Amino acid sequence: MKVYTSVIFWMRAMACLSIVLIHTITTTFYKFEMPNEGYLLRSFQLILLYATPIFVFISEFLLAKQYKTKVKEGFVKQKLLILGIPYIIINLGLAYVYGSPDNLKEYMESVKFMMFHGGTLTYFIIIIFQFYALHMLFAKYLVKLQPIKMIFASLIVTSLFWAMRTFIDAPDAFYLNWMWQREGWMVFIGWLSYFLLGFYMGYYYETFMANIQKYSIHILLGTLIVTAITVFNYLSGALTLVDSKRIDTPIYVTMIILVFFLISSYTKYVPRFFIFISNYSFSIYLIHYFIVHRLGKLHDHPAFNILFTFTLTVIFSICIAYVLNLTKFGKYIVGGIGRVNYDSFYKSYKNNQVD
Repeated sequence: MKVYTSVIFWMRAMACLSIVLIHTITTTFYKFEMPNEGYLLRSFQLILLYATPIFVFISEFLLAKQYKTKVKEGFVKQKLLILGIPYIIINLGLAYVYGSPDNLKEYMESVKFMMFHGGTLTYFIIIIFQFYALHMLFAKYLVKLQPIKMIFASLIVTSLFWAMRTFIDAPDAFYLNWMWQREGWMVFIGWLSYFLLGFYMGYYYETFMANIQKYSIHILLGTLIVTAITVFNYLSGALTLVDSKRIDTPIYVTMIILVFFLISSYTKYVPRFFIFISNYSFSIYLIHYFIVHRLGKLHDHPAFNILFTFTLTVIFSICIAYVLNLTKFGKYIVGGIGRVNYDSFYKSYKNNQVD
């Protein structure tokens, strides 16, 4: 009987839906004047910005949990196929849809921007590949170090990286200037804390889960405090950028991740809906951007426009993923669909085979 890790279903599903909702709110701002409601929506959007960091965290967590300090034979080839090819295909499509090129030269410039300069949301795949490289190069050394100290140090490094981009003007020298541009998003330094958090939580998963409930109050209270500080930083005007590359994001995301694992330590059950969304999460992430900004104004009230746009974007993304994955090439175009069957999961759950 297969053993499932319940927290992964929750994290994938929630991160995926949050990404769609973030972009749904963004496109709604383009369509409505919202001087008062705008602050509330932006604050809500800010709270959802754990989404992309959690996706990259999951990649390292699963690798460390399953293979510890190694990777299976053929791992790199497999990931190049199931992540690398969709990365190319999706960027080729986005370069045409959002680049609006008039000729081949403009199209190739758009492709270059999307693929190599962090021009769109697919940059997270480049981060994941860097995590895989870091794991293969350094995992055997990381296990010899103190996890808490390493995670704490990485939080400082990651936060300082985003602080540098926020508070220090970009230098003129081209070999440094790019770190302040979109290309800087694609460098692992700004995501290092999620790599080390994923590695140590995956490697020491059983020990971690056996002890996490001892710190329930600390985690919940810490999450409330960090969330309040993050929202205050925005509302006060100290940090007006609403994306996942903020100085306060690394600690905020860390606390949200701990909350997911804390909840999972109390209950291993996952509803059918979240397993279903988890199965489609990668495809939804890749496909939704073609749809969410193209649906137009669906209602005269911003809240209903968000609801309708969000719902239709998720549904269309799932339908497209399903149809394309009926062919053997679909997973290389829009990403593969998970094959976790709810009945199989529920059987494992009833037999205490969900960790």
